[in-house]
Amino acid sequence: MKKSLALIMILTMVFAAALAESPEVPAGVVPVTWEVTPEHLMIDTPEARAFYERIVAGDYPSMEELKVHPVVKQLDALAEYYYGLYGNTAEIDSEQRDELRDQLRDWFLTLGSARRDRIDEGGKPHYVYDGPLKKEYKMLLVLGLPASGKSTRICDPRSEEMGAFIMDVDVIKGAIPEYVDSHGAAAGSVHEEGMKIFEDAVETFLESDMAGTNVILPIVGTSTEEMLNKWIRPFEKAGYNVKITFQYAKENEAAARVVMRELAGGQLIRSSVAFNFGEGPENVYNELKVMTNAQGEPYGESEDAEAEEQQPAA
Repeated sequence: MKKSLALIMILTMVFAAALAESPEVPAGVVPVTWEVTPEHLMIDTPEARAFYERIVAGDYPSMEELKVHPVVKQLDALAEYYYGLYGNTAEIDSEQRDELRDQLRDWFLTLGSARRDRIDEGGKPHYVYDGPLKKEYKMLLVLGLPASGKSTRICDPRSEEMGAFIMDVDVIKGAIPEYVDSHGAAAGSVHEEGMKIFEDAVETFLESDMAGTNVILPIVGTSTEEMLNKWIRPFEKAGYNVKITFQYAKENEAAARVVMRELAGGQLIRSSVAFNFGEGPENVYNELKVMTNAQGEPYGESEDAEAEEQQPAA
């Protein structure tokens, strides 16, 4: 698996170099040419460092402050610059690009369930994705705001428990050439292409050799009808027992963690998108949890499981 990922990463650099024709850089925007880490942030200014450390310390700004904060405006300008640089990568039409998409899909499908391999210095578990997968036709949908803690609090531990494949589109996006070349700043450019590769991979769980493999799908969830038609009903038709759960987070805290994650190296999402979900995911969850699945059970998990998972993320 490591060799396959290394090959993909080499290919991404080659493709990115061939594609990039730099537009004029707007005033105040600094293209990202360094590896983005908590030590070297995506916006490399004292103001961004202070804002990042404030959020890390748990001092979350209000939504009103977040929407007008200069660092958020800088991140938005950076995202806009990279969209101008790469455009929508789903529109790239070449044999080489199609081969790369197939390679990314095939690599994604080699991943296993989450396996905790160590505890970091802060006491948080660290997971790798090479654990065993079980075929029990179980699906868990995990709804919640971006950066609410869906992966750390629910997906990873439940994947290890269930022997489940985590169907996380962000894993695919993170290996697409323009994303790699921009250190995550071009997430907007690769969004549609990543979704297409992801949906192609999902099909293998419905009607191919991966059918029946336990799966966990982290998703924001903004439409009950879309959740039913795009995810729940197709998996139920394939024989899955579908359950849903929800990771609670206060809107401003989740939005602040989006900014924190972007600054430290996560995917860059325009604030007009990331800050615009409100109570939508929770409303969708509340509608779905009382509905009955194909096994005649409520989609919502037991009250004990819900109480544990709906605690705010740390």
